[in-house]
This record gives sequence, structure tokens and C-alpha cells, in this order.
Amino acid sequence: MFKNRTALVKFLILAAVLGTVYYPELYSMSLIWASKKEYSHGFLVPLITVYIMWTKRQELCDAVVTPEWKGLAVLVIGVFLYIAGNVAFESFVRQISFIVTIIGLIYLLLGKEMLKHLIFPVGYLLFMIPLPYIVMNSVAVRLRLIDATVTFKVLRFFGMPIFQDGANLELPNISLSVADLCTGILSIVAILTLSVFYAYMTQRHFITRLALVFIAIPVAVVSNMVRLIMTTGLAYFFGQRALSSAIHEFHGTVNFLINVALLVLAGRLLNKIDVKLSGDMEQ
Repeated sequence: MFKNRTALVKFLILAAVLGTVYYPELYSMSLIWASKKEYSHGFLVPLITVYIMWTKRQELCDAVVTPEWKGLAVLVIGVFLYIAGNVAFESFVRQISFIVTIIGLIYLLLGKEMLKHLIFPVGYLLFMIPLPYIVMNSVAVRLRLIDATVTFKVLRFFGMPIFQDGANLELPNISLSVADLCTGILSIVAILTLSVFYAYMTQRHFITRLALVFIAIPVAVVSNMVRLIMTTGLAYFFGQRALSSAIHEFHGTVNFLINVALLVLAGRLLNKIDVKLSGDMEQ
């Protein structure tokens, strides 16, 4: 059982108040999760957070609860961000303030030891917050050009009659344009979210966790390039049929599953390297 029930009750009461204040932002986020594919993973993030907290339930029960006044500074920052977000009509800032305010409440009412156990699951909630449009659009625009260029060069190398104009690809029988959702932005956002969780649960050290997360990003980018090359090649041979929504969705699903498989493989390889290095150091 928790060692300071009074502090815990205070925290739960304030958390309920916090949930009421931030309800409009939470509801707004859920609408984005439901309407935009690149953020559909947002529904899973709170569930993953709860799962991580459940796996740490014994540590949470045994933790010494000692309120820390230093947490008040973090709480004030969270409140300031919320007010600033309202003044500037910037939902992203208000949503970030939600996470900061939770961390401030934990630090203030439950103390440093409890915060140490909860900082990752609470921080993981950042992945449920949609990025500002200007950030996503900037990344997508760059990826569109890179993907189109790589696809053009690879297919041209294999002798396919193809012409590139920016993010547009011209074939004798069809014209293609690399859309934002075809840039792999879906895979990158989803795989990054998954890789952080997977790395935390399977890797023993911070450096291997970080390595696994960094590996996941280029894997998602390269695998999407392969998908684009295959799709463009199929369009050359089979025309518009190769671009039907069913086939397109199938390619995307297969691509994501391959990313997950490569992520698991990389995690196991890093574990083996970690064990080997640890064994060598002990000798």
C-alpha cells in the first residue's frame, strides 16, 4: 500500500480537477486521432502509459511519498504554459502544459521518488499530442522530394522510362505524385512511438534504448522508399489498378509490419550485444 495516503488523496483530487480543466484539449486531441491517420496511434498511448504504470505497481506501492515544494515551480510552469497557450490560441502549447502540470503535481504532492518511477509513463503521453501543422508539413515536404528522387534514380537505373519533376513522377502510361501520406510520415510517427515503448521495456541500459529508437527512424524511411519504388514499378506494368485503395492499404499494412519485425530484430540484436559486452567486462 502507498505509504502516505493523505498525499495520494490530495493528488487524486487535484488530478480530477486537472482532468476537468483540460477536458476540451483532451477531447480535441481525440478528434484528431480519429480523423488523421498519422495520429491514430494516439488512442493507444494512454493505454500504454497505464500498462507501464501497472508493471511498476510494486515500486509505486513501496515508494516513500514525501511532498517536495520544488514541484511547485514545475506546476507553475505548467499553468503558465496553459495560460500562454490560451492567449496565443495555440493548442499545442496548452496540450504540452497538460503533461508539465501532471509532472509538477506528482513532484509537489508525491515527491522525488514517486516522480522517478512515473516520469517515463507520464512523459510518454507526449506521443499522443499532435505536432503543429507547420512541423508535420515541413517534414512531409522534404520527404516527398527525397522519396521521389530516390524512386526516380532506382527505377531509372533499372531502365524504366521515368521522368521526375519535383515530387511528381511521369511514366509513359501514368502520372504519379508523392502525396504527404505517401512519404512515410505515418510509419515514422507510429514506429517512433512504438520504438520508445519497446526500447524501454526490452533494453536494460539507456544507451541501447536510445540506439534502438534512432535505428527505428531510418528503418521506417527506407522501408517506405522501397514501398514507393515497388508501387511505381507496378503502376508502370499494371497502370491505375496498382494504385487502387485496397492495394495501397495492403502495401501500407505490410510495410508497417515489416518495420515492426525489423524493430524487434534490432532490439534482440542490441540485447545480445549488451549481454556480450557485459560478460566481457565482468571477465
